[in-house]
Amino acid sequence: MRDLWRYPFLPAAHAEIEKMYPRGQLESQLEKLLDDPLYGEARALAVERLNAAVADRMESLGTPVDERDEEMYLLSYLFSRLILSAQADTKVINWVGVTEALRAERTLKDEETSILLYVSKQLGVPVKVVEGKFQVHYTAYLTATKNLRTGKWKLVNRGVVDGKVMLDQRTLVRVLREIVVEHLQDLPELPGKLGKKVLERFSNDMENMQVMAKERQERALRELGQLDFGKAPPCFSGHLADLQEGVNLPHPARFFLTTFLTALGQEPEQIMELYATAPDFKESVTRYQVEHITGKISGAEYDTPSCSSLISQGVCPGGNALCREIVHPLSYYRTMAEREKPDGVKRKRLRLAAAGSGDAKLWAQLPLKAPADAPPRSLAAALRADGPSRVSLQVEHFRGRSTKAGGKYIRWASARLADDTSPSLETLPLTQWELALPLAHAKSRGESVEVTLLPVKLGNQSRLHVLAVS
Repeated sequence: MRDLWRYPFLPAAHAEIEKMYPRGQLESQLEKLLDDPLYGEARALAVERLNAAVADRMESLGTPVDERDEEMYLLSYLFSRLILSAQADTKVINWVGVTEALRAERTLKDEETSILLYVSKQLGVPVKVVEGKFQVHYTAYLTATKNLRTGKWKLVNRGVVDGKVMLDQRTLVRVLREIVVEHLQDLPELPGKLGKKVLERFSNDMENMQVMAKERQERALRELGQLDFGKAPPCFSGHLADLQEGVNLPHPARFFLTTFLTALGQEPEQIMELYATAPDFKESVTRYQVEHITGKISGAEYDTPSCSSLISQGVCPGGNALCREIVHPLSYYRTMAEREKPDGVKRKRLRLAAAGSGDAKLWAQLPLKAPADAPPRSLAAALRADGPSRVSLQVEHFRGRSTKAGGKYIRWASARLADDTSPSLETLPLTQWELALPLAHAKSRGESVEVTLLPVKLGNQSRLHVLAVS
């Protein structure tokens, strides 16, 4: 078969490379090829194809103009495999595997039948053409689709006749893509000396790939739209951090992440991108699971598990002060969104949490944002000041609370703050949990915390209105 450079992962392509060197000497020659100026083009093309995959670009790598060019294309694939094996970065390996397989799939869709038969045989799936369809033995089909055994891919849904499965061209190409992905993600272990040589030769390129990989991860998070990770509960933030670090998450954790993101309006494709960093990432399996959970192919969107379910499944890492006031992770997110409410709504909720205490003028004029130039003071001095102050304080008491108003719950907290110059004073209701949580953490650790506050009178009592916590 000509044009093997289009499918460099085939055994025939590897055999073609071996023909270029005396029998059995390819491995020993690789160290020399890494430095030989004559193969600089192949090395550059290897880096280019890796960068394109990491950056999620599917542009063409060009077309060889002669046999020498074809040799460079084949060697570029070999060099890219050496780089991936030496770098041993799971997320990069996953991205490259999927991108290269998609590129091959795009090419195969337009190939003649004879080429499809050849590529299929090379990939271990012998195929015959029968009445315009591609006939595959069921055992070969099962092996090729072991990661696709759901829905339409199940053997029972394929109509087996005399041990044979009939596929159209589009389906056959999709099956071949799955085999290619698995092959590309299965990298050989390099001998120590060769691995060290590859690391030295491509160290700058690998560093650049890491930068590009980080940018891709950040872009994937940005593309989740208006989702604010600062408002997410610890169960979500912790597992997402693990996923970004390449940790394999158990199924209950993945189910939770998917349903949580779906409930906040994220699309299956955006969610899919987050899972690409998992060491066991299988594009087809992950796609099916995400699309099934989100209702895209099942017709039934699954609900996000409650806190009690997450605790029983071992998904909850242990809650914080707000977690103890809610029963569902989505309630946590909505409660943390308090800061996005209009100022009038914030003041009303503060008044309701305070059981209506204080006159209307107090709540109408109450500032909600901390000035950037609040001076540092002791608590005693802050109580005498006319404006906000920054005070280093100890949290002597903290408690989460709930108040039902208008059929809805307002979740808030109260705290008592003190320093060496003044006995403790109670805060106004803390309805913004981005302010309350740092106080809860400081209380649990016995640490001081800097608070921007304003003293106010609530009836006959002095209270501290917290504007910011650092």
